[in-house]
Amino acid sequence: MKSDSCITCNSELTGRQRRFCSLRCKNTDTNNRHQSYVSQQARGLHRKLLLLEEAGSRCRQCGYSRNLAALTWHHLHPKDKSFSLDMRSMSNRSEREIRSEIEKCIVLCANCHAELHFPQLDTALIQLRTKS
Repeated sequence: MKSDSCITCNSELTGRQRRFCSLRCKNTDTNNRHQSYVSQQARGLHRKLLLLEEAGSRCRQCGYSRNLAALTWHHLHPKDKSFSLDMRSMSNRSEREIRSEIEKCIVLCANCHAELHFPQLDTALIQLRTKS
């Protein structure tokens, strides 16, 4: 049910507005504090750390574990991929959705992930082709 005024500043709501008159009011509302960019980044990082810890915090292929920013989720079957597991998804989707997507993945470091997706760019293969 639509109320007539913004729950933050009591300004009149218009058009499709239901609770807030502006993004400013939405992001400053104490009950809606998760909307700020800083909060979203913190939530995404917290979730990534937790989920990587549960998965062993290392690349499944080479064992790399030095920098968590270099660890990514690789979908084993790309056709089953519903969404990317980047920081934006980690912060804006429900934990249930994220865990469901992670079940389709393994953890790889950025190098192993790139090599898996682009085997045709292997420098040894490219050098053989150019010498021929």
